Amino acid sequence: MSALVPVFQSSYLYEIELAKTKLASRDIPSHIKNEYVNNIAVFPISQNYFLLVNERDFEVAAEILKENNEVGEE
Repeated sequence: MSALVPVFQSSYLYEIELAKTKLASRDIPSHIKNEYVNNIAVFPISQNYFLLVNERDFEVAAEILKENNEVGEE
């Protein structure tokens, strides 16, 4: 079983969701870390969101996210 590793991070959830959709279109599963933090906090907080992929998919996922500069490097 592969570990989950971060392939992209952002302060904006919409950027993470766009990257997740881009990976899904290439059949690479991913998960968002901290997706629901602001749903349980009393006051909205500035939070970094992380897009996680299986360790074995990291190289391919990173290359896909670099295409067309749609998701910048961190």
